[in-house]
Amino acid sequence: MTEYFVTVDQVSINFPINKMGGMNTALQLDKELKLSKIFGDSNKSKALNHYSDAIGYYDGKIKFMWNDKKKSQGLLLYFSASGFKAWKNLGKLRGYDLDFDNLIKIMINKKAKFTRLDVAIDVINYDLTVDDLHQKLQDKQVLILDSLKRVLSAKHQKFFGANKVITGITCGARSSDNFLRIYDKKIEQNKTSAPYFDLAQQCDSWMRIEGEFKHDAAHAVLNDLNQKDKDKISQKLIGYVVKRWLLTDSNRKLIPLWEELTALANDEGSIPPLMSKLTDRLVQELKWFLVGGAAGIFYRIAQLFGEDGKNDFFILYDRLCSKT
Repeated sequence: MTEYFVTVDQVSINFPINKMGGMNTALQLDKELKLSKIFGDSNKSKALNHYSDAIGYYDGKIKFMWNDKKKSQGLLLYFSASGFKAWKNLGKLRGYDLDFDNLIKIMINKKAKFTRLDVAIDVINYDLTVDDLHQKLQDKQVLILDSLKRVLSAKHQKFFGANKVITGITCGARSSDNFLRIYDKKIEQNKTSAPYFDLAQQCDSWMRIEGEFKHDAAHAVLNDLNQKDKDKISQKLIGYVVKRWLLTDSNRKLIPLWEELTALANDEGSIPPLMSKLTDRLVQELKWFLVGGAAGIFYRIAQLFGEDGKNDFFILYDRLCSKT
């Protein structure tokens, strides 16, 4: 049985800088986002692009960046994919209600905007591999169209893989506002050191479809998501991907996979919350605890979240024990 899941991956957000400057703005947002409470004190970090100052959390996977000499360009909040997941999951571990919809509310209140938003759709146990899809593209049995139903030529497509098997397809330029990635997540995760090795072992296939939206394409997202409940947000996120790039047959009819995803985006089907083993590594840690003992979970939490994360776990554990 095929399963579909959608999540937000990497995120960048631009906030206006207040009259007190970039650092003061960063500290205010730190409080609202509970960053110091979740990850501990921030550290001076490396600023990127045209920013001159930065502070970071979680080994730089979350950053605030600004330039007080160019306040008009605002303050940038950067979440890497792992940083965003850690913010949500460790935040919940600490008792905070943090999720993408909470982030949207903060952004609306602060008059912020997305500058980058990556949407990931996981397709598990579907009878189409990335290698098969590549062959169909080569044979012109499958076409990639843009949102205006214009065929995107082969020069927009790139492929990668190993051992004569294609495991990834991209469409578009990395510098553009819209960039599509389709790759074999099962192969990527099918090694014992990978965080979702057990899922990769259990499923027959696992394809990930990622839409990367930047600049104007990302700016337009916030108003569209404002005041939507979680289910509607999931529908919208899938729609951003499957309506920006259309995968069709040679007669320009949507291929079955795209038909099913489009139906989900159009609220003609239900999208369950992302499986815990795809979103919350801590659930995996607890499973290992149940089958492997306490030492195993403490070792793995330290591996994933560092010593600070392990200490947070001990603090929470002590609090829970004191209540029983």
